[in-house]
Amino acid sequence: MFRRRNYTTTTPAPGPTPAASRPEIIAITLNELETVERVLLHADERKRLRRPDLGPSGHTTRLLAALYQRAGAASVVQPSRQLARIPFYASDFLWLELAIEDIELYGGRPVIARDGRHLLNRFNALLGQARAITHMGGTPVFDPDTALPGPTTDS
Repeated sequence: MFRRRNYTTTTPAPGPTPAASRPEIIAITLNELETVERVLLHADERKRLRRPDLGPSGHTTRLLAALYQRAGAASVVQPSRQLARIPFYASDFLWLELAIEDIELYGGRPVIARDGRHLLNRFNALLGQARAITHMGGTPVFDPDTALPGPTTDS
């Protein structure tokens, strides 16, 4: 009356499993961090003035808090202000890009938008220069024994 079908299941061939993807992290200077802060805060201010109906968003505050926490850890690892490098995740590029768009959309200062674009272009160029990181109390820092990536544009 009822026939059972014999389904055969195939198992995947044993092989290498894909490695967990590591986050892409670049090294930024303290001067670049100050520029990032200026761009983010200006965009936040312009959006608040032009669109009060949106209400406050804590994205800028949270990102800046994380960046300054990393900067503090970087200053412990490398006390020299000129040599200190702050880890900046590629996923944070989006916030900088959105801030530039907000400055342009809500009538911000073009000079700050241009500085933000210049920084974003530099950060994208740095993505190919990976460095080893370690963690200090959960905060990522660059290993002080590894070489700094390429020449910097800071003076």
